[in-house]
Amino acid sequence: MRIARLHFARLTPIATALLTLHFGTTAAAQDEASEGSKRYSLQLEEVLVTAQKREENFMSVPVTVNAFTAQDMVNTGADDIRDIDTFMPGVEIGSSFGSGSSTQAGVTVRGVSSPNISSGGDPSVATFYDGTYMPRAATSIPFTDIARTEVLKGPQGTLFGRNATAGVINIVPNRPNNEFEAFVKTRVGNHNLLRLEGMVNTPVSDNMYLRANVFSHQRDGLTEQKGVGDDVKDEGYIAARGALLWDVTEDTSLQLAVDIEDRDEAPSVIIGVGKYAYESSDDPFSGETAHDVIGGEETREMYGVSLKLESQLTDEWSTFGIVSYRDWDTTNLQEEDGTAQPRRYLDTNNLEDSDIFYTELRFHYVTDKLNFITGGNYSKEDVFQRTDIGLLADSYMQFVSLLLLPEIGIEPDQDTHAWDLFSDQPDDFWLGISELAGLAVLPPSFAGEQFFETMDNTGDFVNWGVFADATYQLTDTLSIAAGLRYSYDEKEYSWQTYESDIDWPYAPERVAYIPSESGAPADEWFDPFSLKDDWSKTTGRLVLDWAFSDYAMFYASAATGYKSGGFDGQSFSAYAAGPFDPEDMTSFEMGLKGDFFDESLRVEAAVFYHELDGKQNSKSTKDSPDDPTASPTVVTSDEEAEGIEIIVTWSITENLRVAGLTTYRETTSIEDKHFNAAGEPAGGEAFTARTNNDYTLRLDWTPNIPTGYLLVHMNYVFNEDPSQYDPDEAIFVDGPWYFNDRKMLNARVAWTNENDNIEVALWGDNLLDEEYASNPGGLAADTLGATHTSIRDTITYGIDLRYAF
Repeated sequence: MRIARLHFARLTPIATALLTLHFGTTAAAQDEASEGSKRYSLQLEEVLVTAQKREENFMSVPVTVNAFTAQDMVNTGADDIRDIDTFMPGVEIGSSFGSGSSTQAGVTVRGVSSPNISSGGDPSVATFYDGTYMPRAATSIPFTDIARTEVLKGPQGTLFGRNATAGVINIVPNRPNNEFEAFVKTRVGNHNLLRLEGMVNTPVSDNMYLRANVFSHQRDGLTEQKGVGDDVKDEGYIAARGALLWDVTEDTSLQLAVDIEDRDEAPSVIIGVGKYAYESSDDPFSGETAHDVIGGEETREMYGVSLKLESQLTDEWSTFGIVSYRDWDTTNLQEEDGTAQPRRYLDTNNLEDSDIFYTELRFHYVTDKLNFITGGNYSKEDVFQRTDIGLLADSYMQFVSLLLLPEIGIEPDQDTHAWDLFSDQPDDFWLGISELAGLAVLPPSFAGEQFFETMDNTGDFVNWGVFADATYQLTDTLSIAAGLRYSYDEKEYSWQTYESDIDWPYAPERVAYIPSESGAPADEWFDPFSLKDDWSKTTGRLVLDWAFSDYAMFYASAATGYKSGGFDGQSFSAYAAGPFDPEDMTSFEMGLKGDFFDESLRVEAAVFYHELDGKQNSKSTKDSPDDPTASPTVVTSDEEAEGIEIIVTWSITENLRVAGLTTYRETTSIEDKHFNAAGEPAGGEAFTARTNNDYTLRLDWTPNIPTGYLLVHMNYVFNEDPSQYDPDEAIFVDGPWYFNDRKMLNARVAWTNENDNIEVALWGDNLLDEEYASNPGGLAADTLGATHTSIRDTITYGIDLRYAF
């Protein structure tokens, strides 16, 4: 790599210091809780995870894995993976303002994120749901009857396969079982929040069991829409899942599962601020905004089906197989200027119609000393993506005015418009100017007429891999694990744009999809362009772990990770440049996991160092300083990072538990040269960034009460202002809502009756009622001055009701 080398050895003193905690460990057997029937146990619980493709206590797995349990989801009101990142150090999902797209939620682990707009790329963090791989637009599946969500950090390709460079998110739903159980629950809150959920698990016969659930979520918007469309952050979706488990024999089972989702809600949060916003307001929390995009929405229709086989072949050998298919259609039509002014109009629409077939087969061999797993997987993904950029003739001519008026000695500002200067000229005048300029210069008679630039992308992606991984018990306390995987990826991808349908002899100047950048002759500009490429890689891991007591372990690992190359679907210059290279990671890690001081104090700590070549980032960039609009582009970089993550949980008494987590990371990277959203040069030089001072504190308390059981849960989330660490940050608007540290206090108080079948809870989020907004900007902020922002929810509150049968 070209950048100055960092030294992993700098972190070893931290690991050594953490290791000394083992002197506080006792070998006492785990005591049963004094109130074994108590509904809310605050003892340090055992959580089973499948981080190594087999069920294990997560505290004994020599991998950094954070588990978010079903009770965690209840306590925090988590809807999907976007709600769990503040409880996992080093993880960011979606927008840091909780206002991003539900169908394009980017995932970042240890600073490694993924392009989330171009269908030609893949995520750096693989997401699995019930054993099946979830592509980019399907990862934010709702948490309906989920047992737990696991987040594994660092390269996990050996066991999980494709696109696990930075880690894996593994969502595990509850399995059908042979006991009858059922519940109904609701959440009601301000902004007309209404969430309904029901589940039933029942035996169908002596060896067949059915589990089915349905989940509905509706909420009104937070900011009143004075223009057209839904209020900002209006939410609505319904999801359902059914699973049928058949115990074919005592040793073999088959499970058929089907899930569906229908989502229809307001698009990503866009609130105009500044001169051209509603009533020229600078306050994003005024409660009002005005847009003019007709039909703005974010939708997803999705279904998935899977067939899973598990069989114990002999005392030592078992097998697992899964076949799955998932199909989804998404729409993201959204405002990009944040105003209702025709001369600022800009919208985008990202549509996708895609599907994936995924299958995996593995064999597992277990003896007293050896745990061996081998297998392979295959997937085929068919992708269609259409990205539209919508303009009005009014806003197009604002661009053209800024482009052409300097040629006749007029220095325009963002309010200078050719229609105002030459309003009395006939159409022949505008036709003559068009001929001289070689582009459409439209007359005022076109006011209000809309036209589009469209990019269609198709993709045919094939991935397969084979792997083997073994863990050998060297002594009673010392184990070694090693694994290898061979991965192969093949991608065929296409780009196509179309001639403008505006009724004018000359074509409009394009703001984004410029076919001449393909290098093809003019008579081929509107034909499909396609490329095909393939990549392969052998990756592996080596892990040593030492259980230095019955309840604590230390581990050290080295691992490599790989994400396939791909294509940037958002420009024809990307076609001319060809595919971007794969992402390759080499990672070293040391970790400590243990329960200390009579199992009252749990520590999960890890120090890591990684080198990442070809990191694929999604950024808003311009082709040049004079480019009128910014657009999402894949920018590659090389980086080195070192850091530490720590979670400490302390059961002070059997009725009181507290926890805290934080992370520190230092990253040195060199990005490819580019122009940022303000048209300023960026990249090309080494830049060192340090993580924000972020932490989360949690408290759970179960006071004794005369009847039933009570659980008080509180969490406090602190995020230092992140903008100071971004060298590409373009500042268009300042104000008291931006560039602030964020402090969020959330709480839930729940009562359960003695029979544990009724629960009533009061909850509140952002109880301090703080107002936080993102740095205002947008695709046309630099040229048109139409800036917009996103906001976090102010205080929300409500009541939960649950009845179990």
